[in-house]
Amino acid sequence: YQIARSMVRSAEQQRALTLPILSRETLSHDPFVHFDEWLDEVERTLDGHTVLLMFDEFETLDKAISQGRFDAEAILGWLRHLIQHRLRFKILLAGSHTLEELQHWASYLINVQVLPISYLHPDETRQLIEQPVKDFILRYKPEASQRVLELTRGHPFLVQLLCAEIIAHKNEQEPAERRLAYLADVEAAVPEALRHGSLFFADIENNQVDITGLELLRHIAAQGSGAIITYDMLTSHCTHDALDALHHSLTLLRRRDLIETVEAGYRFQVELIRQWFA
Repeated sequence: YQIARSMVRSAEQQRALTLPILSRETLSHDPFVHFDEWLDEVERTLDGHTVLLMFDEFETLDKAISQGRFDAEAILGWLRHLIQHRLRFKILLAGSHTLEELQHWASYLINVQVLPISYLHPDETRQLIEQPVKDFILRYKPEASQRVLELTRGHPFLVQLLCAEIIAHKNEQEPAERRLAYLADVEAAVPEALRHGSLFFADIENNQVDITGLELLRHIAAQGSGAIITYDMLTSHCTHDALDALHHSLTLLRRRDLIETVEAGYRFQVELIRQWFA
């Protein structure tokens, strides 16, 4: 019902296209059949348009399936049928988990294309920092802009989070000082960025890593900025069973783009995330 409501609203707002209404009462009995029949009506009104259905944080749906709130065959079978048989509909699933991690999904979505989304290019990052909107009046000293890049590595959300705090910090200064950001302004904004971005960082702790991975992140973070922890350092006190858990967690942390492998060992990918765990 909520999917249908969102589709109707978006079609009207984005393309001035009026889709048929699907009532909650219609869906109260045999909802998948009635929803599929409604999609037939939608297709007849598209007039050549293609529908893009976008599901953000789709792993939340997997959690609901694991908890028994939804039936995997019904939900994922519907998604597979939609992808395979309705050419006017495209599906975009966005999230931090890969399909390989979600046991319910792999056999249903074997024909999807996976597109990893990584950091912004340094030039794109500087544009977001220095010219987020037309006629942006705040200017950055080169070392200040470079420090934002070093702290965020071009992570889009973290760039915007930190820059928002820089602007808030500058707004507290005298008018004559407000239009140029210095390195000291960037450093002063970091604690507030960590505080106001706490939900982002807490999601990493609570939803993206296991207990062993959380311990690893805290241990590596405590070593300081840019610190590299060797594999021998991590395994020196591990039992055989703990070694298996360590290997699994290292793989997961790399897959999440939280740590990276360097020649000598492992380190954080993003300094701002390291500071949170430190």
